[in-house]
Amino acid sequence: MVTNPRAFIEDVDFEPLVGSLEEGVEDGEPLNLDQLPSGVVSGTTLIDFSAVPDLKVRAGVSLSMLFASRVATRATRVEEGEDEDDWLATYTSTLGQLGFSLSGSAVVNSKFKKTGLRVHQAIIPFLTIAFGGAAVGPIILAGLKNLQEMNQNTPWISLFDNQSKRFNTRELHFAAVSSSATDTSIRYAIARLNVALDETSVLFFKLTKAAAEFESVTTTMAANNSLLAATEPALRERLGQMTTSFIKDAEI
Repeated sequence: MVTNPRAFIEDVDFEPLVGSLEEGVEDGEPLNLDQLPSGVVSGTTLIDFSAVPDLKVRAGVSLSMLFASRVATRATRVEEGEDEDDWLATYTSTLGQLGFSLSGSAVVNSKFKKTGLRVHQAIIPFLTIAFGGAAVGPIILAGLKNLQEMNQNTPWISLFDNQSKRFNTRELHFAAVSSSATDTSIRYAIARLNVALDETSVLFFKLTKAAAEFESVTTTMAANNSLLAATEPALRERLGQMTTSFIKDAEI
């Protein structure tokens, strides 16, 4: 049970930012947290805010996910024997401590019907189903469809790929967010690829017969808008300068 999210934010350890972006992704232009665009990369997650008109809600969700990802990264670095499942468990637990309610996750092991596709092309059908239709998460789906025409070295792609590389798997996190006057709902989807990549961009990686299997995780999260507004200042203060590097305009 969450009793005091603000106390949790102040006390819990999280992984600090080292250098510009740990593996050389440039900062680019500073991002105004009070005017987040419809698509952003926050920590490990590509977020679609096209159904969230309230800019304060956008900031609260983005900061919460950034904070949860850094707490999970810290926990898996200091604990021996941790793996991607432990990271994900800590990530979702942290969001719970911040006041998010999770309805439970569904895990499915699948195979792509076609091989030879790039990852960003192959996961579009999965995300469409996970989001509940093409009308949900349109910024993400359109961005993936148009990704081939974009420069794979643009800051948001580099950041997203950089944050997806953990352990021996590659997890791509996507969130389609919608909100009413009082509450915010999030369709959260993860595509976990069991491939070992060092320098290759994950989203542009071509799936072969040996790398066509993946594991998907989908869940629904919800948060109260008033609670998001109450915790946002504490999150912003604790994260400090990290926000300008880890929450970026997705430009899609």
